[in-house]
Amino acid sequence: MSPLGLHAARWRAGAAVLTTLLVAIPVMPAAAAGDPAAQVSQAQQSLQNAKQQALQADSALGAAQQDLAAAQAQLAALTKQVAAIDAEIAADDAQAVQLDRQMQQDRKQLANVLRASYVRGMDSPLLYVISATDLTSALQRQGDLSHVADAAKQLMAHISDARAAVQKAHDDATARRAQLDVARQQAATTAVLVGIDAQKLATADAAAHSTVAQSQRDLQNAVAAKKAYDKQQQDLAAERARQQQQQQQKPVGPIFAPVAGVQFTVDTDLTRPSGETAARLNNFLQGTALANLGDAFMAAEHSYGVSARYLLAHAIEESAFGTSRIAQDKHNLYGYGADDAHPYQDAYTFPSFAACIDFVARAVAKNYLSPSGAFYHGPTLRGMNVDYASDPSWADNIAAIGRSFP
Repeated sequence: MSPLGLHAARWRAGAAVLTTLLVAIPVMPAAAAGDPAAQVSQAQQSLQNAKQQALQADSALGAAQQDLAAAQAQLAALTKQVAAIDAEIAADDAQAVQLDRQMQQDRKQLANVLRASYVRGMDSPLLYVISATDLTSALQRQGDLSHVADAAKQLMAHISDARAAVQKAHDDATARRAQLDVARQQAATTAVLVGIDAQKLATADAAAHSTVAQSQRDLQNAVAAKKAYDKQQQDLAAERARQQQQQQQKPVGPIFAPVAGVQFTVDTDLTRPSGETAARLNNFLQGTALANLGDAFMAAEHSYGVSARYLLAHAIEESAFGTSRIAQDKHNLYGYGADDAHPYQDAYTFPSFAACIDFVARAVAKNYLSPSGAFYHGPTLRGMNVDYASDPSWADNIAAIGRSFP
């Protein structure tokens, strides 16, 4: 099984649970106002719902932790296989050296046989045969000559066959090593991706249990006077209005300047050339749903000045190497247009993965990486995180994935 196909269904199920937990906000139903008994009953229902969500979060987190352990185990197994085949290649090289030594010995042995034959008067084979005193001696001498010739042929054939076998074994092992190395690199990126999912679900799980505790406190408070309940509803309405007003206004934040460095980080300048090539990206993506898209990522970098390494890392994080439902059904690698209420229905549909990469690269360059962009906070992942994602760890996740592939 490909490392990239590891528990894909669980990933999607975990993501669905995560979305549910993040968007669900327990609210006391308005019908309970003025009726303490109804208020208590509805508070109990809210607590039951919160406990159910917490149970789902526990289950999703447990599955994600199992996936992470499996991904790490698979990476360790592939690393062990690479080490084993390296040892096999080293053994083949040693065998080749030993065979070369044996070939030298065989040549010396053949030279000794020929030298001995010459000493017995076989420097002229025809003269050696016809100089026999009788027919029996002539036949015997002819047999000696044939034996020497056959021995020489056998030794040379043995040398040639053995050397060819060692070379073939070495070539085969080297080819297997190259394939395993690609699989190991893919497994490393998969382990990072599964780890990110597990961390997100761990955060959601903690939030769900926090909600349970809050619901229990709400239940205790529900038996209080109607005045306290009314004030709670008023405060909640005011808070909602404030949040809606903030969402309608353009966020104001700092400008994060890029920081130069060798590693790909949250402060890397995303408008600078990535240094990648289409061939290297295609080699890394072989065998995945993103295979042969190296040219598309590089074309987007050249056209819009957006790092191909960032574009690939973002696509991997959002689509699980192109295996998500939105990616498969709509060629949408970035979940572009999806929202919490109707993520699948509202996500954009593209004619191909390449078209999606081109569209998103252009939008990111215009809105997030350009000083004139509506959401510009610096041409970095840290700057994009201000308005692009509500998850404060989004930039760190993309950077971690970007560092994991060659």
